Amino acid sequence: MSTTRERVLDAALALIQKRGFGGTTVTDIEELAGLSPGSGSFYRHFRSKEDVFCEVFERELGHAQRHRESFERGPVTADPCEALTRRLLQQLEYLSQIRPLITLLAREHGRFPELTRKVRSALLDEGIAEEAEHLTRDLPALPGDEDPHALLAVVVSALTGYHLSREFFGRPPADIDPARFAAALAALLAAPRD
Repeated sequence: MSTTRERVLDAALALIQKRGFGGTTVTDIEELAGLSPGSGSFYRHFRSKEDVFCEVFERELGHAQRHRESFERGPVTADPCEALTRRLLQQLEYLSQIRPLITLLAREHGRFPELTRKVRSALLDEGIAEEAEHLTRDLPALPGDEDPHALLAVVVSALTGYHLSREFFGRPPADIDPARFAAALAALLAAPRD
């Protein structure tokens, strides 16, 4: 059973994703959380709407970081292209799992630049560095290993573009399903270079 504080966080997340920070009132949050609207119950748990937003952001960032810890790791002994395809599919699933955080960033990045910097550092910069390390250690035969950070930046951009296209248009680009997309990207990455 969730606590009142968790219900307030869940309500704030749902409303801010839908209406934005400016379009969400404390009364709206109270009502959706099952508190008496306008009673001030919200203020027993948070000082302000900004405080609840920051805590929602931190909670979603924590979810994203914990989800990344579940990624497949370790040396690849079989087909590197197949292993890379699986890992790319994990990344696409990860983007789906952190959708609330992405939505918050898309809607409110200008209003909360410090939180945007924190997420960029934790997920994008550290994520690329971490994945580059795993890529060069686990799949050393891949081309592009002379600059793994640049290679991962390209991969992250491709995955993000695919994910956002699916979200925005309601279907994948050219109706290419995630497995097919990941396999094609893996084949490009694993192709021998002259």
